[in-house]
Amino acid sequence: MLSITVLLIAMTLFSCNPDNPDDTTSVKKISIMGDSYSTFEGWSNMDVEGNPNEYFVYYPHEDNTDVTSVEKTWWYMLCQKPEFELEISNSYSGSVVSNTHYNGVDVTETDLSFMHRVGKNSFGVDYNGDPDIILVFGGTNDCRAGVELGDYVYNDWTAADLKCFRPAFSKLLASLKTLYPDATVYSITNGNNEVSGLTRPYAKSIEKVCKHYGVTNIVLKDIEKTDGHPTYKGMQSICEQVYEVVKEGAKHLLFPSLYATSHR
Repeated sequence: MLSITVLLIAMTLFSCNPDNPDDTTSVKKISIMGDSYSTFEGWSNMDVEGNPNEYFVYYPHEDNTDVTSVEKTWWYMLCQKPEFELEISNSYSGSVVSNTHYNGVDVTETDLSFMHRVGKNSFGVDYNGDPDIILVFGGTNDCRAGVELGDYVYNDWTAADLKCFRPAFSKLLASLKTLYPDATVYSITNGNNEVSGLTRPYAKSIEKVCKHYGVTNIVLKDIEKTDGHPTYKGMQSICEQVYEVVKEGAKHLLFPSLYATSHR
């Protein structure tokens, strides 16, 4: 009874209502850190004139998928929800979390590495802007490229460590939480078996590192794909699965003390 009373009082006192997604004062800015699944031509903060790093996108890819407009991408659909808006799409087709690309190529100093896309870019602009929420959707290319998993390392990373997936993912999450202390970081995992996207060792590694840093990990299920990439139907499914988790977190961002009281 007390929790209901507290909730009603808070909703009266505050102008933004956690149960009213149409209240624009509650809109949260989302930045996307991703690979090809999260690209669309003309919609990346790296797709600018003078960028010294060649920029790659997968979508639109009319020969293989029906994702022919940005409105059909999972992240655009998510940011059309009344609770959210897009801050920045920080995505790069073919990118890896680690510093090791296909055929063992070292990508330490390029945007092909997720870790290189944290903080400010060569133009002095922050790769992720000023987000309330950061969605990290990676690991697929590391897995497909056969990047070594390595050990679980949570500090004092060496260059050799960062060529392996586990320590690289660990440093990525640590860096994001340090550089964006007011943002909530989520991880999105491309399934948990080879059929759906990632091998079980990779999926379990992501889960363990996320648990260490207190990051919510969203494991996708039953995503329709062609040529290894989501179709429009697959994009819709990704959007809804991510939305179901992130929308609850957005309410906690608005009313942290209220939710701590009312959910006891």
